[in-house]
Amino acid sequence: MENKGNIIIPIIGYIIALISPLIGLVYGAILFFTKKDVLLYRKHGRFIIYFSITVFIVSWIMRLFVLK
Repeated sequence: MENKGNIIIPIIGYIIALISPLIGLVYGAILFFTKKDVLLYRKHGRFIIYFSITVFIVSWIMRLFVLK
């Protein structure tokens, strides 16, 4: 396995997941499932998926309880 990869790609994924969790989820899944040869992308792809799910749940709870 190659361990090469550009760190900018995961950073962009985290920013996208923060702005739009659904698009971040897709972005993380693309990194995780299609970039299997680059360990950096697989690891951060999984974390981007977790992060986008967390952001989605927190924003949903905020809309439900805080912004009535």
